[in-house]
Amino acid sequence: MWKSLKEAISNWRVWALPGTVVIGLVVAARLLGSLEGLELLAFDTFLRLRPAEPEDDRIVLIGIDEADLQKTGYPIPEQELISLLNTLQTYKPAVIGLHIYQTQIAQSDDFSLFRALQRQRNLIVTERIIPASDWIPPPAGFPPKQIGFVDVFEDEDKHLRRLTLGMFDPLNRETFKFSMVIRLAEAYLSAQSRSLTLSNGIRDPDAMRFGNTELPRLEPNSGGYVRAEMGDIETLINFRSGHHPFRLLSLNQIKAGKFQPDWLRDRIVIVSITDSKIRPIIFTAAQNKTHSLHLHAHTVSQIISAVLDGRPLLKTWTDSWEYLWIFTWGCLAILLGRSNLLPRTKLICIGIVQVFLIGISYLLLLWGWWIPIVPIALVWLLNGIGYTAFYKYDWVLRSRLKDKQLMVEERQRTIEQTFNVIHNGPLQTLASLLRRTQDSPPPQEQLLSALERLNTEIRGISEHLKQEILTQEESLYLSSGAQIDLKLPIHELFYEVYSHTLERPEFSRFKTLKVACQFEPIQQSLLSVDQKRDLCRFLEEALCNIGKHAEGATHLSITGTHQKGGYTLQVTDDGVGIKSSVEGEGTRYARRLASALNGKFRRDSLSPKGTRCELSFPLTKSRSWSSSL
Repeated sequence: MWKSLKEAISNWRVWALPGTVVIGLVVAARLLGSLEGLELLAFDTFLRLRPAEPEDDRIVLIGIDEADLQKTGYPIPEQELISLLNTLQTYKPAVIGLHIYQTQIAQSDDFSLFRALQRQRNLIVTERIIPASDWIPPPAGFPPKQIGFVDVFEDEDKHLRRLTLGMFDPLNRETFKFSMVIRLAEAYLSAQSRSLTLSNGIRDPDAMRFGNTELPRLEPNSGGYVRAEMGDIETLINFRSGHHPFRLLSLNQIKAGKFQPDWLRDRIVIVSITDSKIRPIIFTAAQNKTHSLHLHAHTVSQIISAVLDGRPLLKTWTDSWEYLWIFTWGCLAILLGRSNLLPRTKLICIGIVQVFLIGISYLLLLWGWWIPIVPIALVWLLNGIGYTAFYKYDWVLRSRLKDKQLMVEERQRTIEQTFNVIHNGPLQTLASLLRRTQDSPPPQEQLLSALERLNTEIRGISEHLKQEILTQEESLYLSSGAQIDLKLPIHELFYEVYSHTLERPEFSRFKTLKVACQFEPIQQSLLSVDQKRDLCRFLEEALCNIGKHAEGATHLSITGTHQKGGYTLQVTDDGVGIKSSVEGEGTRYARRLASALNGKFRRDSLSPKGTRCELSFPLTKSRSWSSSL
């Protein structure tokens, strides 16, 4: 029983542990925020691909553009606004939002604006409350129910995807203030029905609710966000798709009467300045650029459309459901890779499921759910392709090897070779990306470049295995993408591995090292093709460790020399030395290689600093490779 349990644990380590590590690395990358830029990019793309929606005629925008300001002057004379608002009131709109700061109005000495407008109970005026040092108060005399702030907060990429609905006054934390969006929606919906008043949420008591419709509250880690800076109550903006979501009129059109009266009656009217020299253009998730006037219109529209029409609001899963979703697809990829399907069928399945995952994520967004797509795409591709590569040639080996024991040994060797390729390639790249992210989040361009390189390395694994196993195993695929001929003398192969590894972009430390390199030749007949391959893998792994861990190193020495009837391959640096006593997969591989060669492996710290990685083995007539490797 103990023997069976031990064998089961050993088998689990072979086929499940690498996939679990990949899932863990992707989850760690997401927790550290390394995938946030890609997740937001996918979110934006899905929003832009939605089918066009009809114009929401319940909202009318009055834009005071550059041509209008040339006639009225700026700041806008108070009498111009009084005349405009009085004109609009004659058409009996449901509510008017004046998205113009007090500082943008040229007031007259007798404060006529206050006296003229204080009787308009359906007028909402605005203020700016963030930052507190630059507070712009609303026009004096208006009650709190007619005041709303219009502050917006961009994401780190300078795009706007969310809007603050309410927050505590930074000048007085005892006072809670509402946005102009909430004030406009409240005024319009309460006019539709007495039951549609603003109240606290039921599922989330801190959220806002109109009737039975609760506005989802955004958290710092909601969706693709990681520790984002949030206001007190924020929500994602479900932009109305289409080129003309709202009717837009200019000040001159209102003055000239070039509109239909029914366009304004019982409507939400928002008045704002659209001159880009005064109100900067805003970049949003669903549109390349827009005015703040449209931004608030989209948010008002999404609230009243959700309450009256059942249009979806954008929601996110809880963290536990999101990570369960990621883990599930990572495990399914492992099971697919281990199945008895033909390799070509597996790759087709991987592609079909990948399209399915993108499609279901898009459909769920149409229904109002933003779920993670980038992490599940990564775990599915990494585990699906990786495990397909592990077992791709099983049926070939069965037909080539008649002896059962030999077949088992050859299969194990193929798995070892494939894992080494993945370990020295995609996993090294991913580990380097995570390490750089921990120090300081890289720019989105560097992040995209690193992920594109990771994608190229993963896709190159399949072709590498095809070349190594189906073409007489006489070529070696390096993680840099290079392929070298194993028929070359071993010292030339060492030089190829050395030069290509030091050029890998994820190991920026190599650019500043002073390198000394020399390899003495070995008689061709003393090493088999398999021995050459694994010696090259050992050298590649040793150099990768320098690139990852040799902090503070300035010199690197790489030598291959004859010593006492044998050969010693040595890599030495003058970095900080070994920090961990835990053996990694690379060290275990080196020990198995030394055992197969009847040699010795050592990796130790030097005094006063530095690390030496050394493999010594006797030179004897070429023999078949030991299955112990």
